[in-house]
Amino acid sequence: MLWAGGRRYREVNRTEATLLADHVGPGRGRPALDIGTGDGALARHLHQLGYRTTGIDFAPSAVAAARNTQVPQYRGGPAWRLMDFATESLSALPDPAYAVVTCRLVYRWMDDKPAFLHRVRQVLAPGGTFWVVTELAGRREAGDPYRHLGITPAEAEILTAGWSVVRTTDLDVLRCYALRP
Repeated sequence: MLWAGGRRYREVNRTEATLLADHVGPGRGRPALDIGTGDGALARHLHQLGYRTTGIDFAPSAVAAARNTQVPQYRGGPAWRLMDFATESLSALPDPAYAVVTCRLVYRWMDDKPAFLHRVRQVLAPGGTFWVVTELAGRREAGDPYRHLGITPAEAEILTAGWSVVRTTDLDVLRCYALRP
């Protein structure tokens, strides 16, 4: 697996962290959920913004990587849980609703995207923000071995359907979505 082998995904850069902060605002102790947390970088950003953050991942090696990444400025830090959001009971989550739910570089891997989005809506608090960062198909140059990793226009349409607010920002091959019910 990626995490067990020591490999990492693209890091959260300053521009992306600033966009996140602009869209979700200060946490003030409200709960946030990071789905597919990986090494926990995005969960730590949410914690720094003042959210009471839980990072979940279905890969034991990812949760171990998140737990083992000690960053002194994140006092207390996020909570880490081993969980498959797509299949396990949502009652296993520590909070019934979240002011922010994030999903970074994970949406493309969801086999049943409508079912996944339904589950997100179940845990997103009224007025909350669903923050998605994903790659778009066709953004990489021909011949790039990772060209296939982006979502298609049809998958992007599934993602954005049914939200009252849809804001997007492009960052090279990535697109950031701020979605609100």
